[in-house]
Amino acid sequence: MTHIATKTRAALLTPAAPGAIAVIVLCGEGVREILDVIARRPLSDAPPAWQDRRPTLCRIFDGDNQIDDAVVTQMSHGGTAQAEIHLHGGVRIAQRVLMLLERLGAAVVPAAEFPDLLRSDDRVVRRIDCAIQTAGSRRLVRWLLTQRDVLPAFMGKLDALSAMECEEFERRSRAARRLLAGIRVAIVGPPNAGKSTLANRLIGSERVITSDIPGTTRDWVSETALVDGWPVILIDTAGIRDTDCDIEAEAVRRGGEQARLADLILLVTDATESVDVQQSAMRLVCGGLPTEIPVIHVVNKCDRLDDGHVAGVESVMKCSISALTGRGIVELERAICGVLGLDGLDDGRPAAFFEIQDKGNAS
Repeated sequence: MTHIATKTRAALLTPAAPGAIAVIVLCGEGVREILDVIARRPLSDAPPAWQDRRPTLCRIFDGDNQIDDAVVTQMSHGGTAQAEIHLHGGVRIAQRVLMLLERLGAAVVPAAEFPDLLRSDDRVVRRIDCAIQTAGSRRLVRWLLTQRDVLPAFMGKLDALSAMECEEFERRSRAARRLLAGIRVAIVGPPNAGKSTLANRLIGSERVITSDIPGTTRDWVSETALVDGWPVILIDTAGIRDTDCDIEAEAVRRGGEQARLADLILLVTDATESVDVQQSAMRLVCGGLPTEIPVIHVVNKCDRLDDGHVAGVESVMKCSISALTGRGIVELERAICGVLGLDGLDDGRPAAFFEIQDKGNAS
């Protein structure tokens, strides 16, 4: 098979592991020529009628052999032709398509190098392009794409900002840096308060074993969860209590270490317990935690209260929920976003997720 485009590059943007979708991107002079060779219409042997930025359903062929059905979007990026090929997520399918592209003259490069091929001279845009490749949720991708439109021009005007505008920009930027670095939210509390049930509710699957037997969680478990659409690292810890069991005591110690590294702590108590019991549990849990780590008091099992009224436990911030039924979870997620400053990142206002050494320059 003849080489078509020696100045075209290809990269696999999704992990090289089984998944629902694999995304391969093409960039360079020969994008259209390659697509016309490998892509055919669903019910015809002719190439699809490409339209700029319009997803097109087609079949990917290697000679007379169909590799997969795909959705292909062709576009121009800064004057450079580009296309995204969305395939089924089998590892072998992605490998076969990359090998086909390579035989047609495209150089296959690592995903981390691909933003350099877009030839943007703006360092801010290049940083955003790199961050998009590892973004952990659709909402984060949408936010980064918005920043691609608003942040570069804003960075050139930093010297003209008022003190209040600078303070607001820095507040948003701190939240953005924390988000891109990986927010850690630790779930702590006494045994059998429903911590693991809450973790599963936020994760969206039965990732953590739950049981009515106190002490079921014997070590901390870490998993990515989407909180109001934002990716966070959720850490479920062993129930904190005084115990003579060496294994359980070690699990409590390890959970405490993880909590001390967290950006936010969800302190879970049982709504069916008395106020005195809940306050005692809060004192025991919070006693060894740094005071600078924000805490949300999550009163769980509210579905078990006859009148739905939660006893008035004193705490800085309190959310009443039922992790079992989902009651109050939306409000809890909004509270988490508010404490972490994520609620200020979704209105199109600029925020830098990287450190700025000098005004007007992105490091």
